[in-house]
This record gives sequence, C-alpha cells and structure tokens, in this order.
Amino acid sequence: MKKSTPKRKLLLIACSQRKKRDKGLMPALERYDGVNYLVIKKLMREGKFPKNVDIKILSAKYGLIDAETPIPYYNRRMDRQRAVELQTQVKRELNKIAHRHYEETFVNMGKTYLIAMESYNDVLMPAAIKIAEGGIGQKMKRMRDWILSD
Repeated sequence: MKKSTPKRKLLLIACSQRKKRDKGLMPALERYDGVNYLVIKKLMREGKFPKNVDIKILSAKYGLIDAETPIPYYNRRMDRQRAVELQTQVKRELNKIAHRHYEETFVNMGKTYLIAMESYNDVLMPAAIKIAEGGIGQKMKRMRDWILSD
C-alpha cells in the first residue's frame, strides 16, 4: 500500500526581540531566540518537527523571509509605520509561495505584525488559516499543538 504524501503546511511567525548576538550571518531561525523559536528548535532537535511544514518569518528589519535566510544581529522593533511599509514586500513574498497550495497555515504574531500581513487572506487559502490567539503562552501552546497535529 502506497503511503500518502502529508499535506503541505505553512507556519508564519514573527521575529523575536531576543536574538543571538553572534557576529556575522546565521539562519534567521537560529538568530531568533524567543520562546516560540525555542519550541520550534526543541521539536527539531527531538526529530518531531514535521518535514511538511515550511516556516516563514516576518522580520521587522527584513520583511517576510525564509527560516534559513542568513541575517546579522540587528535591533529594530516593529511599529505600525514599519508594518505598513512592509505590506508590499510581504504580499510579493506570499505570492511567490502561493503555488505550493498549502492546505493549512498557522499565523503566530502580534497585532502590529498582522498589519504587515494584511494580504495573506488574498493570497493563501483563507478557510485554512489559523491565527494564534491569547497571551504568549497560549499562542506558543497552540502553535506547538498545530505543528504536531496530523
């Protein structure tokens, strides 16, 4: 019996204020060190992070980037003005991946970051988008549960 291919899933996550300060470039997923990133990295170390989940990170400095995009240390906060400035870049990046036909998308970011993501309903399948709600602990748990679901 042929094993079915797992459905493609997309995790959209905000950058974090906590970052590793190492000099030079490192993949964004390694650079960010906030609680959500600790959860993701732990699942990866334990071999529990599914191969069918792609991660895109919304950076206050770089916009929407791949988890593996090499970035230096920086210190820039997301504010409403910056979020509006990033809307065009975010939409362009989402359009680049729309052909992958993600069956589910999980969005884990605060309200200001969501301003930059305004176009996700236009580009991705709206019915399959879940947005983390609640405090940071609740959002983290919902993200972890979603990653492990299937």
